[in-house]
Amino acid sequence: MVFGDREDPRARLHAVFGGPAATSGQPPVAALEWAERTLVEADPAHAADVVAATRLLRRAKRRLTLGPAVFLAKHALARRRPA
Repeated sequence: MVFGDREDPRARLHAVFGGPAATSGQPPVAALEWAERTLVEADPAHAADVVAATRLLRRAKRRLTLGPAVFLAKHALARRRPA
């Protein structure tokens, strides 16, 4: 199977991380929890922006393609920010 730019990033994340399928435009829970743990370990000061977070996530999990990695980074960073 070839993954293209039009693929739903949630489908790719589900293929990589497994777990229950995502709903409501959110990444799968397993992927989001992994991303949050990875970013906390790599960036404890919460200084990463979306580009840096995407780079960190792709280095940690080489199977992540760019689109799903950006999608996951945005959601993980949004959850890290104080309300």
